[in-house]
Amino acid sequence: MSEAATIEDWTEKYRPTRMSQMEGNESQLRMITQWLDRWSSGKIPDKRGLLLVGPPGVGKTTLAKAVAKERGWSIIELNASEERNAAAIRRAATRGSQHISLSAFSTGGEVGEKTVVLLDEVDHLSGGFSQISEDKIDKILSPEEEEKATIKGDSGGKAELLNLLKITEQPVILTCNDAMRMWGSGRQWRRNRDRVMRLAENIQFKRVGKVHMRRIAHRVLDGEKLSMDPEAVEALIENNPGDLRALVRDLQAASAIGGEHIALEDVRALAEVAERDSQIDVFRALREVYAANNGYTANRLLMNSDKDPDEMLAWFVWNNQSVFSTKELAEISKAMVLADRALATKFTNRAYRSWYWGSSLSSQAAVSAKSEDSASKPFLTYPNFLRRGGEAWRTSGVVASLAEQSGASKAAVREDLWPNLLAVHDESLGGNPEDFSLAMNLGLSGEDHLSLHGIPKSRRDAKKILAGFDESLPSDDWEEIPEPVQQIEETKSQTKKESDESTQFSLDSF
Repeated sequence: MSEAATIEDWTEKYRPTRMSQMEGNESQLRMITQWLDRWSSGKIPDKRGLLLVGPPGVGKTTLAKAVAKERGWSIIELNASEERNAAAIRRAATRGSQHISLSAFSTGGEVGEKTVVLLDEVDHLSGGFSQISEDKIDKILSPEEEEKATIKGDSGGKAELLNLLKITEQPVILTCNDAMRMWGSGRQWRRNRDRVMRLAENIQFKRVGKVHMRRIAHRVLDGEKLSMDPEAVEALIENNPGDLRALVRDLQAASAIGGEHIALEDVRALAEVAERDSQIDVFRALREVYAANNGYTANRLLMNSDKDPDEMLAWFVWNNQSVFSTKELAEISKAMVLADRALATKFTNRAYRSWYWGSSLSSQAAVSAKSEDSASKPFLTYPNFLRRGGEAWRTSGVVASLAEQSGASKAAVREDLWPNLLAVHDESLGGNPEDFSLAMNLGLSGEDHLSLHGIPKSRRDAKKILAGFDESLPSDDWEEIPEPVQQIEETKSQTKKESDESTQFSLDSF
């Protein structure tokens, strides 16, 4: 096994530095080249931005970086791990896009030298296209007022993207995996799409074909001075849906198994623990994890499945109940709680380690306990609390209220908070429609309480529940607040105290 295989990430080592090294999407690359040539000639294109849309691993981010390196241009990059609200984007990108390029300024270069403004994974920007007032942005950007004025989350980020695309004097490249997530799921999605499309060329990237994957595979093998059976190359490509980044990672993993020569058996051994398919059946993935003999195998299955750890944790929480006995559930509960805590840290410091531990701990828990009937396949079902609750009559009022109170976007509340509230209020999981403590603590109305439980106002028992809710409302006398609310407030205070002491999930806490 070569030394590079143990100390380097091959996806970075063999990342293309020129457009000629890119594989696949030939027509898309030609369109991009024409757009770039207009910038190089000193003429600003009609559309000052590029929106590169396509699945992960096809080279969208790589293209933007390769363009800058090949043409000798500077690059300003903001990705999903950074703060990207209106003020942050204006500070880092919009201001820089208005001036002569960084390289031309520092070296006295030609005006044709540009600064590429790269905003990666813009579909991960939460919220809508509502603008933040200019006064508030100016205060945040002012050194004297910066600590006094703040913007929560990604507020105003999408609106500032539009502003950037309108006034930029430098090429702007946006990457996006899911365009519909960018436009939003509300009634205004077409309008949002058209507003962006008037300012940016929409380039659709596709999964690459087998011929392109073969070229990449042989390029990497030659670079590492490794040999590989032709059948092994074909087997590796056959199981790949067209994800070049995944292909390079699988080559590196296969070399760790086979050494200087990779045989078909090595690829099959890799496939046993790292089957990669962007559309992999989540039921199959879970069955393989539950059937795994050790935590390493289970963890590899999850880490290589390209599934959202938040979603996988929800699937485990739901299906563990049918796979394990009550005693075993109690034994693994601590690991599941720690996995949930790890994933929660992304809201405080965006630490990517949280995703690792969120997947690792849940998979370790799944194999640490023996199933009630290890000889048979587990019966798995879709988590009801993920399936239900999307009805407009249930979400509209509650989501808007929670978003306003928390300062988060409606999209963030709908994606991250709503499923947990549904689980808490699910009667099959112990939810009680006559327990109003949580709704009152959140400042929700009686109608919102009904929505959380999925009870239409037209139902016969709805009037009784609403009457009970009104009777339980606290008076102006703080001593008459219902006991459950006091308990929740104490819990929140204690949780906040612990959170202030440490917001970073660590191995020591496990």
